[in-house]
Amino acid sequence: MLAHNLNDEEGMDISKVWTVFFSPTGTSRKIVEAIGTGIAGGECSSLDLTYGGENCTKIFQPDELVVIGVPVYAGRVAPLAAQRLKDVRGSDSPAVVVVLYGNREYEDALVELRDIAAGSSFRPVAASAFIGEHSFSSSDRPIAAGRPDSEDLDAAAAFGRKISDRIKELKGADRIPLLAVPGSVPYKEAAGPLPFTPRVDEAQCTLCGMCVETCPSAAIVIDGRLSMDVDSCIFCCACIKICPEKAVEIDATPMLEKRHWLHENYAVRKEPDLFL
Repeated sequence: MLAHNLNDEEGMDISKVWTVFFSPTGTSRKIVEAIGTGIAGGECSSLDLTYGGENCTKIFQPDELVVIGVPVYAGRVAPLAAQRLKDVRGSDSPAVVVVLYGNREYEDALVELRDIAAGSSFRPVAASAFIGEHSFSSSDRPIAAGRPDSEDLDAAAAFGRKISDRIKELKGADRIPLLAVPGSVPYKEAAGPLPFTPRVDEAQCTLCGMCVETCPSAAIVIDGRLSMDVDSCIFCCACIKICPEKAVEIDATPMLEKRHWLHENYAVRKEPDLFL
């Protein structure tokens, strides 16, 4: 039985808590796991959508609560995350929707994720926007470096406990109103694909393959040398963060200018936004 009396006879009958996430650099995963643990009072089951595959297709039951977390790309849900969420459906299942953004703005991402969940037969009961280290962050131009940190994780777990209390107040899925969250509908125009990939320093690269394994879009291949497909790369920068030799880096001028702008203009720490 779940902790915090989630199966209280006065509230919804919740038999299991799940986390579902798309998380190339691990930030979304950390937050949804902290929220899920706060709700369940212990470990919960997970569905990792980061790398796709047959195991990412699932239908959740009415008595399963699902915490869904994705990163924000230019104020919208990351396109590959939205695509993979199409294979995940509820059955009037309660859900918590969570976006991770790099300390700039999450704009329409949270309302978009709410709508994706609602359109897939989930009933969002809570939502949040947390901060994660920006994909473009570097040692010389940090952008929300190290986040989510211990304060963020504590806040996520505490939010989970509040959600648990909220669940006890609900009498059934048909009593859950549409959750109000910030954002505009129709959503802002999505950013187009970037005509760049990170650059590989072949003199530094040892062809260890760690970047190949961590790439969520299978954009990296090794065939005598390491190469990246510009049409598949989503510029999540997971390859940069995982490379033990620091052989992968951002070198395209527009991306370097964007990094500098973010570092200069979004250095002040932002705190999570929580909605129940």
